[in-house]
Amino acid sequence: MFKFLKNDVLRILDETQNERVKLEEHRLYYSIQSIDDLKIFMENHVFAVWDFMSILKSLQSQLTCTSVPWIPSEKGTPARLVNEIVLEEETDIDQYGQYVSHFEMYCNAMVQVGADTGPIDEFLFNLINNPLPVAMQKSRIPNPALEFVSSTFKSLDKAPAHVTAAIFTFGREQVIPDMFRSIISKMNRELKGKLKSFLYYIDRHISLDEDEHTPAALKMVKEICGNDEKKWEEATEAAQKTMSCRIRFWDGILSQINST
Repeated sequence: MFKFLKNDVLRILDETQNERVKLEEHRLYYSIQSIDDLKIFMENHVFAVWDFMSILKSLQSQLTCTSVPWIPSEKGTPARLVNEIVLEEETDIDQYGQYVSHFEMYCNAMVQVGADTGPIDEFLFNLINNPLPVAMQKSRIPNPALEFVSSTFKSLDKAPAHVTAAIFTFGREQVIPDMFRSIISKMNRELKGKLKSFLYYIDRHISLDEDEHTPAALKMVKEICGNDEKKWEEATEAAQKTMSCRIRFWDGILSQINST
């Protein structure tokens, strides 16, 4: 096992370089050439958008007090950072000036594209009165999304804050801007003209993630891991695992696109 230095975020980035390159160069981005291709992508990816919020709220519950009666968390800087991210992810401003979550923006974009929101709507309805595994079993979740969400919640089960922070930071925030930028660059001009809501969502994500959320998330990992070498090692392992899951998710969606 390698030796970590103090606040060694750069070491995590180095150890996950192979996974990051695979994500940046994934063939999925070149395969989204039509509205039908994009529908397949979005009908899977919407579950990752929901999954993202679940990771974020899990992290918030670990770093702040979200129950009543309130008790000080004594985790000032990480608590502030996660609360700032939650504010914009859960109540951002959409293209019409309304306050909505990024998840809701994404669902609205799906409607504009003509993608099927039935499975995600059904899943959320089933979650109201069922535990997660039952809701997943009852819902028509696409197989790549089902595998991805199942893996996420398996990793989150009893995970300490530094592991949750690594999953969030390196498996979500840190890879999202390049992912969306690649998708946009591969779309033809005609396709872009039909996707105003989706492009607004992507532009907003790229802007927030690169300028605010990724730096905040990296700082959060540093604050939580501190000088604890074991935490850094576990954070690295979690980062590698969650990025590998994302690669398999992309592989699954690509397979669906190629089979149509």
